[in-house]
Amino acid sequence: MARMKFLCDAERCIECNACVTACKNENEVPWGVNRRRVVTINDGSPGERSMSVACMHCSDAPCAAVCPVDCFYFTDDGVVLHDKDICIGCGYCAEWCPYDVPHLEVESVLTGKAKAAKCTFCQDRLQEGIGGPSCAERCPVGALTWGPRETLLAQAQERVAALKTEGLSSARVYGEV
Repeated sequence: MARMKFLCDAERCIECNACVTACKNENEVPWGVNRRRVVTINDGSPGERSMSVACMHCSDAPCAAVCPVDCFYFTDDGVVLHDKDICIGCGYCAEWCPYDVPHLEVESVLTGKAKAAKCTFCQDRLQEGIGGPSCAERCPVGALTWGPRETLLAQAQERVAALKTEGLSSARVYGEV
């Protein structure tokens, strides 16, 4: 089975937040709570680009490697999920993720008990055959897409080649290896 991934093109992102809105609506995440998917905004630094950021569903996910109760697991298509019922809320996943994706959701303000939460790649939509991750499907400019890793990697390599011919010598594909 093909490993499913996201492809984020920072050069195309227009900071519209359609991906964030779609994610919040799909997962019933309240406004004011930044989790699952966020758009990092370019603050004007040279070479910095805005980017839609969520779980990269790493092949060798640090969150899964450090979990003491093995609540993280990989689906057949390479998506990293977790079982909230097993999670003990230790926060190691949040500490070790290089993208700051897993976070702790407080379940009880009184006790402080929390559980990890993260992007699910909209597994329910995929399983029901109603489409892919809502964030990528709602991107109006194609800055965020999803699909089989091999297909996306080929698209990314073509895009980088085109950007380099346009003079953007720093363009690169992240996660190519």
